Amino acid sequence: MLLYKIIKPIAKFLFNLIYKIEIKGIENIPDNEGALICPNHYTWADPVMVAIVTKRPIRFMAKAEAFNNPLMKFLLENVGAYPVRRGETDLTAVKNTLKLLKEGQLVGLFPQGTRVKGNDLGKAHSGVAVFALKSNKPVIPTYISGSYKPFSRMQVIFGQPIDFSIYKKDKMTGEDYFELSQIVIDEIRNLKEGAK
Repeated sequence: MLLYKIIKPIAKFLFNLIYKIEIKGIENIPDNEGALICPNHYTWADPVMVAIVTKRPIRFMAKAEAFNNPLMKFLLENVGAYPVRRGETDLTAVKNTLKLLKEGQLVGLFPQGTRVKGNDLGKAHSGVAVFALKSNKPVIPTYISGSYKPFSRMQVIFGQPIDFSIYKKDKMTGEDYFELSQIVIDEIRNLKEGAK
């Protein structure tokens, strides 16, 4: 994570030079407990934007294909990102995520699993609820507002933590996890409405 500490202030300086960044709800991120940070995802710049406005490091889950390039692999691994194979049950990624959360770290996870186009927030994958319930850690819905056009206003809004334990049943099905994960998208949508 040494590279994370080096790159973050540089990225923060550049982003603050290019954009007018407003941050809301930063107090919703726990000071020293594990949590899932779940933003909307439109562009490659989203994880950078979220990372530079938070005091604590965030371990982002990234698509496995990005690790195929040796240079990208070196960069991603050294800023704390770790791979996930999309479209299948990646047990290694699941174990890594739960381990990080139980260690009290922040994990960055885009609930839709990929970038979405236009204003659509898409649907969440079931993994969000799985990780939250298995780790007993909160989910912080996060909305990034703005076009990333130079010198435009950007907002990063962190919502109230979602405690998924109140929804837990004795027997959880895949459909249960999928439906619960949509709560995150609904909360991001509420943040989006409030940002207008």
